[in-house]
Amino acid sequence: MTERAPFVVHRLRVEDAVLAVRAIREIKRHGFAEAVSMRTVPEMQAWLSDPRHVLLVATDVEDPIGFALGYVLERIDGVRPMLFFYEIEVVEPFRRRGVGRALVTAIQEVGRQENVVRVWVQTSPDSVPARALYHGCGGKERDEVDVLYVWTNGRDG
Repeated sequence: MTERAPFVVHRLRVEDAVLAVRAIREIKRHGFAEAVSMRTVPEMQAWLSDPRHVLLVATDVEDPIGFALGYVLERIDGVRPMLFFYEIEVVEPFRRRGVGRALVTAIQEVGRQENVVRVWVQTSPDSVPARALYHGCGGKERDEVDVLYVWTNGRDG
């Protein structure tokens, strides 16, 4: 019996737009009952061309099995930028196999490469799996609780 190669994490670039569209479409489909609106390949190429946009995709052979999304945010005070770790998702059959941990580790490495002052992520207090993942990857939970305000334009919100 031949052993399968382990999954691989890639930081996607402009030339990876087809994989990016495929990954987001396939992975988000697993987590949402409703149809998810997706970028086209040219739209994704434009998005990936911005070096402040970070999209990491984990693949098993050639199949996307997880992604992490982040944004490098420049600060007005001239201090080094921060990396806002916006979203992570791993398809159910690959959860608890180290994929999430590898994606978090990879986004931390992007932060080191981008010389950010910190990488930060926000999650719900009742999201036990996410909190366990972030804690297990060395994340430090702050004692104070922030309050989140949201404004929507009425269409997508």
